[in-house]
Amino acid sequence: MLANKVSVGHQFNGVRLQTGRPARFVGQANSLYHGRPVSDADFQPRRTRYENTGQLQLLHRSYNAGTPTTVEPSVGNARLSQTNTQAVDIQDLTSQLKVPLYKQLIGNTAMVDLSSLSANPQVKILGKCEFANPSGSIKDRIADHILTTAEAEGKLKPGGTVVAATSGNTGASVAMISAMKGYHYIVITNEKTSKEKCDAMRSYGGEVIIAPSGVPADHPDHYQNMAVTLCKENADYFDVDQYDNPNNPEAYYRTLGPEIWMQTKGRVTHFVAGGSTGGTISGTGRFLKDMNPKIKVMLPDPVGSVFWDFWANRKAEKDLEAKSYQCEGVGKDSIPGAIDFDVVDDMMQVTDKQSFTMCRSLAQKEGMLVGGSAGLNLHAAVEISKTAKPGSVIVAILADNGVKYLTKIYNNDWIKAKSFDEGSPDPQSHLVDAPLNTARSAGVTYNPASEEPSANGAAKRPTAAPEARKAMANEWISPDFAGMGI
Repeated sequence: MLANKVSVGHQFNGVRLQTGRPARFVGQANSLYHGRPVSDADFQPRRTRYENTGQLQLLHRSYNAGTPTTVEPSVGNARLSQTNTQAVDIQDLTSQLKVPLYKQLIGNTAMVDLSSLSANPQVKILGKCEFANPSGSIKDRIADHILTTAEAEGKLKPGGTVVAATSGNTGASVAMISAMKGYHYIVITNEKTSKEKCDAMRSYGGEVIIAPSGVPADHPDHYQNMAVTLCKENADYFDVDQYDNPNNPEAYYRTLGPEIWMQTKGRVTHFVAGGSTGGTISGTGRFLKDMNPKIKVMLPDPVGSVFWDFWANRKAEKDLEAKSYQCEGVGKDSIPGAIDFDVVDDMMQVTDKQSFTMCRSLAQKEGMLVGGSAGLNLHAAVEISKTAKPGSVIVAILADNGVKYLTKIYNNDWIKAKSFDEGSPDPQSHLVDAPLNTARSAGVTYNPASEEPSANGAAKRPTAAPEARKAMANEWISPDFAGMGI
């Protein structure tokens, strides 16, 4: 193909170019383009998202008319130096480019339609893609909020060390945010945590301590107690304390709740999220109920967790006994202070096999690779769809990325060894109390103006009256959520 090499200030077919560097154009109307004669259509500019689209159109019109035209490259309204010797206003250039920092990608995650799973074609099931957060999980929200708040309150100082007890996702989020902010970190997890999550926590340059699994909640080697001990022994250590920190549910009240409300245009009728710290279900559920008290909040619980016995069977905390289960990041062996059971309208027990079967089905049918808690939430959402009224909109949390579980959930050998494969009976089926508890059975009625302890005995943060909370809720949805609609 013949081409002319055009430099700055030269003309080509009557078009004067000021490009700052050589450009190549087809020199003859009868030249070949990709092995065929050049036609006028070859010079039609393609529709693009870029600022220079209009300049391409101008260049094309000038080429056809044979009239001189000056083309000056620019980014928005910021002229680029053609000689690389002129000063550039970097702040102006940055504002024009509008490219975020990596940390700024936390939140505002997409919502996807998974109604193909619904048992009723007139009931929508939507998935909130929290696995799209930078570290691959929903926990980026609380890690950022808790550390930023601690800095503002003077609890986390330059040169300090961040400590977090975690089942894996919060540890990775804390590690990532600590690296961004320049802090050393120590995360403590247990042997149940997947290798992928442990490797991710190490990757940001800090320390990972792996505690034994299955030890009682009051044992000094329990991973939560190890974090407490470390911080007591080191004055410059800051404990994230995700299980009892009120900034945990507050992070979701400020971010996740408003996003769901905006993305569903206020049509959400059911919110489904498993709990570990309880921050997601408490903060998001409270926001949604502040916007519409009729919204139902469902807390699915893995078989073996103590939440079901505490809520449905009203067992005292001292009498709770956890059993073994494989689903990571949900359920608990004790009752955290961050959870507010008064927000919960209903609970459901879900087996490991039910959760993992849903995960693998979603990957094979929808092309989505999600973690076990997402499978748990979606299984519960499908059950809700069987009895929900037509027009219901069920939102389920897809908390983390399935890449974190390639050696477990998506490993055929592991699935078969645990009897979670299709041909094996469910090893936990005999432990399920009931498929769905449809009557509210928590022991304490929520009083929004009260500072009394909640049902689990943990002191609540003082809350405003309903009217004030509704006003606060409306404030949180004031940012521009354009482009997040379903």
